[in-house]
Amino acid sequence: MQRTHEGLVRWQVARFEQLSGVALSGAEITLLLLIGESGRSISIKEMARITNRVDIPNIQYSLRKLASAGLTQKQGAGRSGVSYSLTEEGSQAAAEMRAAREDLLEKALAGSPGMAVQLQSALAVLEELTVLYGSTETSVGPASQG
Repeated sequence: MQRTHEGLVRWQVARFEQLSGVALSGAEITLLLLIGESGRSISIKEMARITNRVDIPNIQYSLRKLASAGLTQKQGAGRSGVSYSLTEEGSQAAAEMRAAREDLLEKALAGSPGMAVQLQSALAVLEELTVLYGSTETSVGPASQG
């Protein structure tokens, strides 16, 4: 899973910089794409839940970087009323990334007819693992056995 994740991040970073000329981290690109896919303004709390993250200060930092690059904008005020959406430039960048990803996957699927079924099975396993890891306490392990 980690190798696949790192490969995706490396591809996203290189492709995004190629398409937009903006250097962003994988986490920042993930947030940009998430906001774009939601089709609406989205709160930090929603972003954290969807991405399975708890590092709110890091998400806030990423959002500031996206805003300074002219890709996102903030609406509202206060703890519960702030949400983020894409600017026109951000929407265009997100659309280009989605198109590049779809093109890459379409080519892979065309070259391997059984890959679609394999991907569906892999998705089911990944969803189960997400639930498993999300429900496991950090105190589980040799040091906590008693």
